[in-house]
Amino acid sequence: MTYRLPMHRLVLAVSLAIVVLGTAPAALNGRPVNSSGSVTRLAGADRYATAAAVSRSSQPVGVPVAYIATGAGFPDALGAGPAAARQGGPLLLTASGSLPKATTDELRRLKPGRIVVVGGTAVVAPAVVSALAGYTSGSVTRLTFGLGPTVDSAKDARITREAPVRMMSVWYNGPHDLGWLTDSYHQGMYDAQYAAGRSLHLIVYSGGTEGSLTTSHGTACGRPYPLSDRFLKDVRQVAGALAGSGTLYVTLFSEFQTYACRDNAWNPTVETNRYWRALQERYLAARTAIRAEAPNARVSLGWGGWQMRFDEPAIGGGRSMFQYFTGVMDASDFQSFQAMQSDTNVADVRAMTQRLGQYGPVMLAHYKPNSGSQATFDTDTRAMLTETFLAEMRGYGLFAWSFMDQHNVSASETTYQFVKQAIQRHGH
Repeated sequence: MTYRLPMHRLVLAVSLAIVVLGTAPAALNGRPVNSSGSVTRLAGADRYATAAAVSRSSQPVGVPVAYIATGAGFPDALGAGPAAARQGGPLLLTASGSLPKATTDELRRLKPGRIVVVGGTAVVAPAVVSALAGYTSGSVTRLTFGLGPTVDSAKDARITREAPVRMMSVWYNGPHDLGWLTDSYHQGMYDAQYAAGRSLHLIVYSGGTEGSLTTSHGTACGRPYPLSDRFLKDVRQVAGALAGSGTLYVTLFSEFQTYACRDNAWNPTVETNRYWRALQERYLAARTAIRAEAPNARVSLGWGGWQMRFDEPAIGGGRSMFQYFTGVMDASDFQSFQAMQSDTNVADVRAMTQRLGQYGPVMLAHYKPNSGSQATFDTDTRAMLTETFLAEMRGYGLFAWSFMDQHNVSASETTYQFVKQAIQRHGH
């Protein structure tokens, strides 16, 4: 026989002890319990107070993170619980429009390093998120969803009209994009998006042929445009066009690990190493230039999402490459990566978010299976756009997720509705 227990009467059992959550009448309905250990009841006047009581019994002051979910239903809290435990923090509950006193009292005691909000604005109102900022010295995170590849297409997309897609992405791929990207028509469009409460996201990518070039570190080998004098001039122009009243996120040098003559490794050759050193200097100079032209800009280095798939310590390849970019990432406003593998992206998103989260807030800058495979997209999103997965990613520091375009999102009504409902549930 299966017994269904309401949310405030959950029973947690282990081999040495049983902890009963909830008040009388007895949560176990008088049924005998076989245990060689103790039986402890943790209870409060309601579900909010019970959650706070559980936290007080198990969490010390100064926890790294606290998770907040709605107390009006169980799916968000159920998904967030394992993530909170994995991150070493409690799960507390809130009403939709205000924070219960039991929750605020416990947050005041805990002094969490940061707070992760689980669920969209329909279940946790913006006013609650704003209030939570007063209980941590760190960030209060919920997800921003974005769409590309241009502001023109993203702003009018069905998913933008019907779900809280709050970030419009646009690409700068080289000097040939300067004319249309910075003209008065598009500048007016950018201003309108800021006025509507949206943010913009500039993705800077450099293709081109790799070859020998001169740097301050000696002869290097890689793509010339990012290290050219013209690049700084051009990126200033682009930043000036995107300056405005809202937030401008910049993913600079997306997939940069492919820019040198040897990919994905710090020191496979002398020439490649020199290129990376010069690119780091150029990144810092470009970040300064962008911030000067657009004070609303926040800049990150754009990793390719495959980097955690392998490790070559002898040449600083794969996972061993991150350590050589610590200085650059510490100087960044956030961290970003793409996920575009044609087979699966679930493990990559988890691994990259966890690794980059050590350096600051993380954005999935552009997601789309490289082959355009709908089967991969559907499998990926059904694994990742869930309460459990997104709660875990937010715990690692994920604050934004951008779809590269709307093609896969809109491929079928079933897929569209799934993505739409996920954004409605988790976005703001």
